[in-house]
Amino acid sequence: MENSIFLTTDLSIIPEAVSSDILFADFYRIYYSDMEGRLKSTTLALKHSIVCDKILPTFAALPMNAITPQIIRRWQTELLSKGYKDTYLKTIDMHLSSIFKYAAKYYDIPNPYAKIEHMGSGNTRSMQFWTLQEYRTFIREFPDQPMAFIAFELLYWCGIRVGELLALTPQDIDEKKHLLKITKTYVRHDHKDIISAPKTENSIRNVAMPDFLFAEVMDYITDTGLKKNERLIPHSVAFLTYHLKCGCKKSGVPQIRIHDIRHSHVSLLIDQGFTAVAIAERVGHKHISTTMNVYAHLFPNRQQQLVQALEQMRDKSICPMPMTKKM
Repeated sequence: MENSIFLTTDLSIIPEAVSSDILFADFYRIYYSDMEGRLKSTTLALKHSIVCDKILPTFAALPMNAITPQIIRRWQTELLSKGYKDTYLKTIDMHLSSIFKYAAKYYDIPNPYAKIEHMGSGNTRSMQFWTLQEYRTFIREFPDQPMAFIAFELLYWCGIRVGELLALTPQDIDEKKHLLKITKTYVRHDHKDIISAPKTENSIRNVAMPDFLFAEVMDYITDTGLKKNERLIPHSVAFLTYHLKCGCKKSGVPQIRIHDIRHSHVSLLIDQGFTAVAIAERVGHKHISTTMNVYAHLFPNRQQQLVQALEQMRDKSICPMPMTKKM
């Protein structure tokens, strides 16, 4: 199916009301038009791609009020049989659910999702990360590859997201304060490089660099002759993935994902005793609860230290335990 055939109607004005028997494809045009002004272009494009590929073939010609929980469950069962990852199944399911929630909220069209279970899971595979020694072993494999070297150094020592790394330019570096100014992110979509604003406001932040890393970055910029507006790493994630696999194979350290290098940075900070508040600010989490939920198992159990501290604070000579009177 061509994605464009479902977006041929001019819907610059969102209708005040629609009939509940409107075809799903026609209602999706309304939903899409409304979302154009609310979602980032890359987010909307990804949503549209999934809807056209996985949802419209089943639901396009059905009236909205004729789509029952049984129809959705049959659709879910078919997708479950395809062997997709749980996280991908949840993403597909979420997109269909969001359309029905929108329909119920703004057009009073019954939501069949209110009666069924969602499919998929948001749980990814177990978090992996390198120890400091493992990272040191890994990075030694790039003595003659300055671009890969500086990319992994920035990822590990700053804990930035890969999209944030790939959007960095020399003008994003505060040379006086040794800061990375994270104000944008990179994504490769439809064979095009797209630089856009970060996903959340908290992602816009300054990340302090250790002096050794600042020196490495400045030497790299000088040696490569980069202009102020040129990307430090003018490649996509595929470049990093390739060098990550090669480096792991040569060094013998465990194979991890690119995003796990960010986890490795957080693990390093936790091991050094930094609080969830400080870590959340550095890595750009909107809520401290996000940091705690994702990394709770890495924070050491301080209960015994806490009890010992309380024990030292209690001066028994000042307030002795009252004697219990015998009856």
